[in-house]
Amino acid sequence: MEKLEGWAGALKESLEHELKELDREIKDSKREAQLAASLETQVALHKRVKELEARRSERRRGLFEGQDAVDARKDALLAEVEARLKQTVTRTELFAVRWKVE
Repeated sequence: MEKLEGWAGALKESLEHELKELDREIKDSKREAQLAASLETQVALHKRVKELEARRSERRRGLFEGQDAVDARKDALLAEVEARLKQTVTRTELFAVRWKVE
């Protein structure tokens, strides 16, 4: 169970890490835009910020979908384990062999 929880947590963390990376890029680009000397550079950097924010929004939606997919896979694996635990072993005699040593 711990391995399953760890697996799910690691996948969710990797999705969240990507969002944090985009947030950092957006923050850096905004700072650069404020410090830019020319208006042309400022406009280009603001355009980049817009693109990064759009990508972040897309990734955020993907994050929720990805987390839902991870949870669904985890639930499926748990159901599979539960089904295996409920298996019963039966013994059925198919035939009998008899012999005699003389």
